[in-house]
Amino acid sequence: MRLSQLAATLLAVVGNTNTAFAKPVQSRDTVSAEYCDASTDICYSEFISPEKIAYRFAIPDNATAGNFDILLQIVAPKTVGWAGLAWGGVMVNNPLLVSWPYQSTIVVSSRKASARTYPQVSNDVSYKVLAGSGTNATHWTLNALAQGASAWGTTKLDPSSNAVPFAYAQSASSPTNPADAASRFSMHQSKGRWSHDLASGRIANFASAVEQLEKPEEEEEAK
Repeated sequence: MRLSQLAATLLAVVGNTNTAFAKPVQSRDTVSAEYCDASTDICYSEFISPEKIAYRFAIPDNATAGNFDILLQIVAPKTVGWAGLAWGGVMVNNPLLVSWPYQSTIVVSSRKASARTYPQVSNDVSYKVLAGSGTNATHWTLNALAQGASAWGTTKLDPSSNAVPFAYAQSASSPTNPADAASRFSMHQSKGRWSHDLASGRIANFASAVEQLEKPEEEEEAK
């Protein structure tokens, strides 16, 4: 290995020591597909990472740039201790979501980093955990309503685009205090970036889909 290559490698390692997310090195073209949840009949545009973590998005069919809520579903194998999402495709100065299982529930944490350092808790985006979130023998699932994730700073997500940049990160290690959304968590073990077909996640029944998921599961079962 050349000296310059060795120096670059060491710099990358040192620079990531305290970083849970980092600039993705794995980049993918648009790889979204449609997924319809059989339990709710809600359809999403879906990306599945090489680690078999599904990231799914549904948006209103009349959404305009930077002014819409997002239904988000993350389904991860039980071996995943935490899974993260970078809105906008990079860690720095973009809203970050980190989620993990805790007992039979799912915790979601809104984070932000102004540099390639450990992401701090942020109120820039709000996440409401919805019905259907939980764990089973093989996977854990987050259903959430994201508000404020379609615009930040001068950036606005384009709901008509088929190439919206996102990034993910994950680790098999659970957060230090998984009951607390402000808990610290370990550096990622893998990460990646992809271009998402957000337009294919438009649904005409967005408001009723949110209302459906906001109902307690006991109420749904009583019908």
